Amino acid sequence: MPERDFSHDDLPGPQEVIDFLKRNKRYFILGIGLVLVVVLAFGSYFQVEPEEEAVVLRFGDPLTETYGPGLHFKIPFVDEVHTVAVERQHRLEFGFRSDPGKDSEVVERGYERESLMLSGDLQLVHVRWSLIYKIDDIRTWLFEVKDQEETIRDISQAIMRQLVGDYSLHELLTVKLRELQDLARDETQKALRDKVPTGVVVTELSIRNTDVPAKAREAFERFNRTEPSVKAELSQARAELDQITGDAEREKKRALGQAEQRYAEVVRNAEGEAQAFRSQLQEYQGAEAITRQWLYLQAMTKVLDSVDRKLVIDGDGSGALKLLPLDAFLGRSGAATGGAPRVQGGAQ
Repeated sequence: MPERDFSHDDLPGPQEVIDFLKRNKRYFILGIGLVLVVVLAFGSYFQVEPEEEAVVLRFGDPLTETYGPGLHFKIPFVDEVHTVAVERQHRLEFGFRSDPGKDSEVVERGYERESLMLSGDLQLVHVRWSLIYKIDDIRTWLFEVKDQEETIRDISQAIMRQLVGDYSLHELLTVKLRELQDLARDETQKALRDKVPTGVVVTELSIRNTDVPAKAREAFERFNRTEPSVKAELSQARAELDQITGDAEREKKRALGQAEQRYAEVVRNAEGEAQAFRSQLQEYQGAEAITRQWLYLQAMTKVLDSVDRKLVIDGDGSGALKLLPLDAFLGRSGAATGGAPRVQGGAQ
């Protein structure tokens, strides 16, 4: 078959196209009408699946009615339908990702920032958990929250970090894991309901595992190996502290006892001296001249006994009396030892 050469002259002109449309305009109108009917027919209803609910926006405002599973009608080009799977379980994972088709395949590398936290005793720990929730209020879910899954993820991480900070590393790795899991579920549900309403219900929160980073794990193992010796040294230190404290307490009691005895002795001596003085006062009041002379002589005896050289002056003050130098004889023994001779005399 010879190849036909289409040239520019073979194309129909504008007038020919217009004439063709005029001759067949009713067919075109019927075709357009048929297409419009089909579009309106398919756009006037919507299907809600068994696990879904739907909300219709009419001119941008949501209708009060919530549509359940089944076939429902709407106004084409006016109503906008939003469906949400309210009976489906939604799962969020923190610190790891799992493949739904491969139960044994779990990836943790690359998600350490989600799981790395600080415990109450300032130790680093990885806490990996999953959160399962259902959408309970589709209006709140659709119109009150932006980036719903990211919001739930941020809230769950914030609550878990806060709770982990209340436990020690030992508790997080052993006995307090179930308690932390239950508390995190309740606090997350409370936050998603009251603090940041999202329209969801937390059905399960499960902690997959807890461990420490590799370098921190080595330090933790070294600590476990050295913990018995540390505890023994602490016990010995406490025993020595108790002994030192006991000795100091006994020394304190002994010093206080001696001080109290000394205090009582001083008080008794003072009271005795005061009583002797009162007795002398009575004697003095009974014979003042004799008592005064006696006190004078007693005081002078003490004074003269402490004087090395004594000069006796006669009564009129004309000069010193010449007395036998008994000191020179009595003090020879003292001179032999280097002592100075003494001159004694009696008072006139």
